[in-house]
Amino acid sequence: MAGRNGKTSFYDEAMETFHRAADLIKMDPRVRMELEEPDFEHIFYVTVETRDRLVPLSPEEQAKFRDLPASDVKAADAFEPLANGNYVLHRRALLKADITMRSGVMNIPGKGFFRIEKGGPKKFKAYRIQHNQVRGPYKGGIRYHKDVSLDLFKTLAADMTWKTAIAEIPFGGAKGGIKIDPFNYSKEEIEHLTLRFIYKMKGLIGPYIDIPAPDVNTNGEIMAMMMRQFTDGEREHHRLRGVVTGKDVRIGGSEGRVRATGQGVVYCIEEWAREHKFDLKGARVIVQGFGNVGSNAAEILAAMGAKIVAVNDAFGTIHADAGLDVHALAQHVHQNPKNLKKTVAGFTGGTAISKDDFWGVDADICIPAALGEEIDGPVAERLKVRLVAEAANGPTTREGDRVLASRKIEVIPDIICNAGGVTVSYYEWLQNQRLEHWSEAEVNARLEQAIKKNYAIIRDISLNRPQRTPLYDSRPYCVGQQVDVRTAAMVLALKRIEAHYLLEGFSQ
Repeated sequence: MAGRNGKTSFYDEAMETFHRAADLIKMDPRVRMELEEPDFEHIFYVTVETRDRLVPLSPEEQAKFRDLPASDVKAADAFEPLANGNYVLHRRALLKADITMRSGVMNIPGKGFFRIEKGGPKKFKAYRIQHNQVRGPYKGGIRYHKDVSLDLFKTLAADMTWKTAIAEIPFGGAKGGIKIDPFNYSKEEIEHLTLRFIYKMKGLIGPYIDIPAPDVNTNGEIMAMMMRQFTDGEREHHRLRGVVTGKDVRIGGSEGRVRATGQGVVYCIEEWAREHKFDLKGARVIVQGFGNVGSNAAEILAAMGAKIVAVNDAFGTIHADAGLDVHALAQHVHQNPKNLKKTVAGFTGGTAISKDDFWGVDADICIPAALGEEIDGPVAERLKVRLVAEAANGPTTREGDRVLASRKIEVIPDIICNAGGVTVSYYEWLQNQRLEHWSEAEVNARLEQAIKKNYAIIRDISLNRPQRTPLYDSRPYCVGQQVDVRTAAMVLALKRIEAHYLLEGFSQ
């Protein structure tokens, strides 16, 4: 399907698997039409007041201010460092301070020379794409990133529709967020932006309408802000805790939710290993992306005896042929206040290598857990692994898929591999509705069964191996021929979604 100017859009390319699977199952034409495009595409703007900045001077500029006396600022936290080298200048900087300024420039001991850049109101583009709700409320994450777009969110929202159907949980699909580089804004500014975002979205979301969750650059802290904003002033606010998932366990979150996506990835890898009689103890693993998903998957696999031999992120790559100390790496990335970019770069327990070299590291398993379209044709040609377990959303391009298939490198598709997060989000939502709190053991037992059962059905569809076991029945889903595993996953999703339309009919 061609987009504007006759060019195929990112969304259209992402929907190729949908159309391939829809053809295979001879999907009802009207159902197909319902699923081809989102129900709603909400695009709006969010404004926020930003604080003044301290912007470092270049060496040439500094020469003009060498004689500028140093300013004495008593409030240690008055200057909040940002990833781009700037500082946010908080008002408390003036408390009991002795400040000398010339032409808007300050000399701050231990930090350098800075020019004050006035803050003020800023406007940010925001999105909420609601793809389909035939199986239940819209469900999907909130992403804060500088490279988001309508096409990207349409693709991710559709993925959530397929993912919730595959996980067999009663939700639909949605996705949204704000076009921003959050590392260049203060914690206070991100909070104000988040509150304004939910204020604008209040009519679009709710525990039985649309349920946001964390995604790239958002977390439990952001979810807490969203819940507070949504429930403020409500008489029975406890009934609305399920408006977001991924919350801290102390305010209605679920045990196991933080690790859920990474845990689901590992459950899929375990099933693949069991079927191939492959021992994960001593297995060599490379991980791309070391945020919530990548770091948790790496830690769980390392605890099982696997060796994490290389990790890459947006700012660097680290390698150790004997295996990295994953716990120490996680501390370096997520617990080090000086590591503003939350990057693996600078970790002393390994050797820095290039991203290009990362893809060529000899390993058994590759876990892409960063952003989409990382494994293209050239990267797929370089990989020296047996399995790609897609922990990220859409990490493999169509060309990458073809190369992996030609090289007989197996793939666990994203819509089952990273479904652990949304599955435990459902458990969190359920606990909120019931005002219950489950143990981590109970959550993980439910998650393991859900992931392994549905991954087994997908493998049966792929191998055209219809069977009924004590755990599942794949006979209604097999299509009479072998198909690639990505198409098989989509077949499972579409058959479950189509059943609702065919049994319930269409509202008039």
